[in-house]
Amino acid sequence: MATKLKVSRPSVREAYCVLEIVGILESKVGSGTFVKADNIDQISISKIKYISTEEESPFEIIEVRKIVEPEIVILAVKNSNQEDVNEIGEILKKMKSEMKDGKSYSVDTDALFHLRIAQAAGNAVLFNIMKYIMDLLRERLWDSIIDGPLTKPGDSEKDIRFHEDIYNCIKNKNTKSVRAIMIKRFNAIQKAIE
Repeated sequence: MATKLKVSRPSVREAYCVLEIVGILESKVGSGTFVKADNIDQISISKIKYISTEEESPFEIIEVRKIVEPEIVILAVKNSNQEDVNEIGEILKKMKSEMKDGKSYSVDTDALFHLRIAQAAGNAVLFNIMKYIMDLLRERLWDSIIDGPLTKPGDSEKDIRFHEDIYNCIKNKNTKSVRAIMIKRFNAIQKAIE
């Protein structure tokens, strides 16, 4: 489809997700994507327009996070104090406790983790940028593409290890590994959604 339309694969995936959200398409794991509604009414068209114009592209959000977050964490490594480290560690414990019965931690707890790191960085502008990014992660399109159907067994464990690695870099004042850890994680997310 991407080749035929001469667009990127992420653009096609995003369009499919919008059509799933409004009930026109349905994805069945292992079977493919099927047309669910054979008539597209004006309400569906309005919903498609709203999502397409009001929600940010998850692919673009990942690109921004890949640029901004490593720098925020590096500043947190440099500027954090013991209170910052303790509070980030407590949030990480909360994330782990939420991961019962194979479930993942909440979006709220994840946002709290990243925002507390941004606070530890000591830069109000970067903190506000991070708040904005965390708000974007609550959009339906983000959930449909990143947190929804692409989640596979073991993803939560990989994700929590990533958070542990970041926490350990901050705790141990290790600026050397941070950028590589974060870029590797965002590259893996980009590869999974393309």
